[in-house]
Amino acid sequence: MPICFDVHIFPRKQEFEGEKTFLQLIELFENTSIPLTHDWGSFKIHGNELNRYVFESSKINTTEEIRKYFSRPRRKQPQKYSVETGLWSNPSDLASEEFPDAIAVDVGAWDSDYQYKYHDGYAQIGFFRYYTYWTTRHLPNGDPDPENEAVYQRLQYLRTLITEVIEQLDPKSIKVFSDTGWQVPFNSHCTYFANPEVLLEDLEQIRAIFTGETVWNKDAPSFAEYDGPKMSFALNSRRTSEERERLWTSFRDLLPRLPALTSAMIAEVWRLEPRQDGLQVSRTENGGALVFGSDNFMNTFVDQVYLEALELADLYQAGE
Repeated sequence: MPICFDVHIFPRKQEFEGEKTFLQLIELFENTSIPLTHDWGSFKIHGNELNRYVFESSKINTTEEIRKYFSRPRRKQPQKYSVETGLWSNPSDLASEEFPDAIAVDVGAWDSDYQYKYHDGYAQIGFFRYYTYWTTRHLPNGDPDPENEAVYQRLQYLRTLITEVIEQLDPKSIKVFSDTGWQVPFNSHCTYFANPEVLLEDLEQIRAIFTGETVWNKDAPSFAEYDGPKMSFALNSRRTSEERERLWTSFRDLLPRLPALTSAMIAEVWRLEPRQDGLQVSRTENGGALVFGSDNFMNTFVDQVYLEALELADLYQAGE
């Protein structure tokens, strides 16, 4: 089954310049340690019409040429900038295969007033390939698939890239979403929080979905009552029906504790050791936290970090 997943990057400030962010990203890719396939291809600038380009070129294919383009005088309007590259799906095959396999990668950033921007984000890195390239699995007899080793290698590249984005851009948050569910905090496979307040903001967004204050789209189901078939995509179709119902029930029961949750409690949750749920939480030097759903994180989600915070608030409230 095909999969598109995106690394969404969220800014610390409401006003931002897509050109600056875009140049930071392509310079990051120029110096990254992950195995890219080639220089840049298909450099595009998107204007106010969604499917039309202000500028498009397949001849500007190095970072230096992109810098030169941006140095030219030109009319400025709200825009999105994107460029394509690739990631070798299994670098160990490079010496043995005439045409080694690659994963398409799209890098984009946009201005704060660009009308088609993704919610409050300001940049994204898109990956296009099949589920088997990113998820571990077992054979019918229960043994691990021999291809899992290559999957873990690709996941390690993604971990490295996310760490490099944190260091280079210093964003407020990063979330990794696949195309099998709503792009909301509990459906992220990996999330970076610059500080505990970002997690509180995410929980406010989740609360608004459950109360109906936020309607995701005109066909969005009501979260007032559980409806398995209607909520399949909203709660991510990669979860089983039992997991989706359990997730909905947990948030319904615990979200009333949100007003009692503090930043100090969230920091306490981030320090929990050992973790029994497979969740991986590592602190960053700037006081934030990088959370993966598990070692094979594209198989899982980070919802538990939100539920643990609410559970701790529940405990504190019960002890008062």
